[in-house]
Amino acid sequence: MTQLSPKVKEKNGAKWCAALAPDLLNGETIWALVSAGRMKPVTSGAAITNARIIGFWHNGESTDKRIVLEVMAHQIRGVDFPVKAGSTSMRVMTDQGEVNFGNLHKDEVGFAHYFIDYLWRNGVDPAVAHAIDQRHKSEVAAQLAEHDYLSKRESVKVFGGALKDKWWNDIRGHAHPGELPWFIINSGSAGRLVAFEDRLLISKTGGMTSLMAGSFGGGRETTFPYSDITNIEYNGGFANGVLEVLTPSYQGTGNHYYWRSTNKARNKASDDPWTLSNCLPLAKHIYREAQPTLNELHRKIMDAKRPQVVVHHAPADPSPAPAPAADAGLADELTRLAEMHQQGVLDDDEFKAAKKAAIARQS
Repeated sequence: MTQLSPKVKEKNGAKWCAALAPDLLNGETIWALVSAGRMKPVTSGAAITNARIIGFWHNGESTDKRIVLEVMAHQIRGVDFPVKAGSTSMRVMTDQGEVNFGNLHKDEVGFAHYFIDYLWRNGVDPAVAHAIDQRHKSEVAAQLAEHDYLSKRESVKVFGGALKDKWWNDIRGHAHPGELPWFIINSGSAGRLVAFEDRLLISKTGGMTSLMAGSFGGGRETTFPYSDITNIEYNGGFANGVLEVLTPSYQGTGNHYYWRSTNKARNKASDDPWTLSNCLPLAKHIYREAQPTLNELHRKIMDAKRPQVVVHHAPADPSPAPAPAADAGLADELTRLAEMHQQGVLDDDEFKAAKKAAIARQS
């Protein structure tokens, strides 16, 4: 049964235990709760379990970052309750330095010292040891995976300035597990164009970017599957321009002007490239640098729109095939295939295979 310090009410104790329950390790139980709390990082109280000391935050709603501070039993090297300016704090010493769990009432000092000292001398409960070992392995695996991701991230082509970590995090939120973009065009405060293998993302998030996009504190993020893109245009002036992704939902409107809508609110400026979800204001020199890669992107878009021709070979039939009923049908089909080849819908290999199949059907 969890013991409560003299300054923890039973009602709060029950809430704290319920809030911490999902974060406890297998076999871990809460021995005691004290009101020790601090402002930075913010904590509501401290829990002493059969494995560790926890500084936690609980506001009755959020379930994020409940455990803010942690010292495992084997890390404890001492405990102190210094008094400064009339306030008593609970500080646990470790090999890496002291961990300040915040201020508590002087009447709680003896209570907290007893349970921390008991945990220090007895160590982690064997019932929890296996769970701690598994958590450690998971943490190591996660660190290795993160290191691998960051290493591979260095190989992504980035045109424009280097990306901030928060922008990488936004991009990562739109990627599949382990997926990295093919290339990125970074237009700074105007946003970013991110090219994955099968889709484009225009991201306008964070700070000045979201403010210019008419969504202060939030952002505009739009994904365009390659199969939906009809064209990518760059409408440039002397030094700046606009990169525009065209789809059936976003039709081209010619040049977008930076200053034409300066007298309008951001969300009312329908022709403002900073606001439009399919437009990225982009300096001309960055566009020139990225142009060869954008040409490769055009080829990927064409490949995504090209119909797949599947040729089925009929099994050999020992009986003689009847003569074709009408030679005109074969001629019409070959003419149609030739037109598709000329238009680029079928490449050379696909055209040869389709023509061979048509002749085989008519033979």
